[in-house]
Amino acid sequence: MSRRYYLMGVVGVGKSTLREQLGAALPDASIYAEWPEGMAAEVGHAIASMTAENAEEIQQWIFGQLAEKNALIQADSSSQLIIDRSPLDTFAFYPPQQWQQRAQQMLAALASTQLAAGQLLLLTGSPRQMHARMDSSRGYDCNGLAQQQSAFEILADWLAEFHGYHVSRIDARDASPRQVLKQAQAIISSDYRPLDLQAIVEDLARG
Repeated sequence: MSRRYYLMGVVGVGKSTLREQLGAALPDASIYAEWPEGMAAEVGHAIASMTAENAEEIQQWIFGQLAEKNALIQADSSSQLIIDRSPLDTFAFYPPQQWQQRAQQMLAALASTQLAAGQLLLLTGSPRQMHARMDSSRGYDCNGLAQQQSAFEILADWLAEFHGYHVSRIDARDASPRQVLKQAQAIISSDYRPLDLQAIVEDLARG
């Protein structure tokens, strides 16, 4: 059975760097970038900096990319898969009162398939450090990054409290890329703890 590891976290926390490092450390693993077709121009910008119409267009593009990436992952029989961003990440970019609507949209976009199960690795970092190395044109400030990170924590706590699901944590605060890699390798070398992402999103869609 394939072991799938999804890297989660705030924009700029270090997911892409970790993905590349794991790719080098695990030459037999399949490595998946965040978006199969590359990043669209406004993806990665703060939603607060967009119009409501533009934000919705970007969200629909994300769902399409998610469907494409999920199909590739489902067809991949490699022993290990390292995947930048999980299907659940999208919920952390919106307040909890919008999660039901987003889950319903996600299920509609992936109506012909099931979300691939996998273990979640949540990276957390320092909003100040993330902001310092981020392009200012993306529209994030330290407060916005802190709020987004808090949303990821709320999502992880919800999974643990109401479903008993385990989310693996990687503390990237004041850590070098090598130290972050060592944390990830320790998780991957331990027992595999996949989550049924399809069931989770269906639960969110029911409200």
